[in-house]
Amino acid sequence: MHENLFSQFSTIGIVPVVKIDDATKAVGLAKAMIAGGIPIAEITFRTAAAAEAIALVTKAVPEMLVGAGTVTNVEFAKQAVAAGAQFIVSPGTTQELIDAAAD
Repeated sequence: MHENLFSQFSTIGIVPVVKIDDATKAVGLAKAMIAGGIPIAEITFRTAAAAEAIALVTKAVPEMLVGAGTVTNVEFAKQAVAAGAQFIVSPGTTQELIDAAAD
């Protein structure tokens, strides 16, 4: 899985960072991104809508590679995985995050 993910990153060549305040707008945004040739998004945990937005997009737009960004603690990591995030980005790391990622 990891090698395939890195291959997809390389092929796409860009990972847009999405900060969304209203999760109900996430699916429309994802569909527009797909139509524009960008099948990937990192939805940040800088808003309370992140987990819901990730869940909505992964369900409604399965061809979109969806990740979670600004994952600064284990709780965000758990929410991201439960919502269907396929990758996680953190601005820093702690042993707790490393252990959560390994699990």
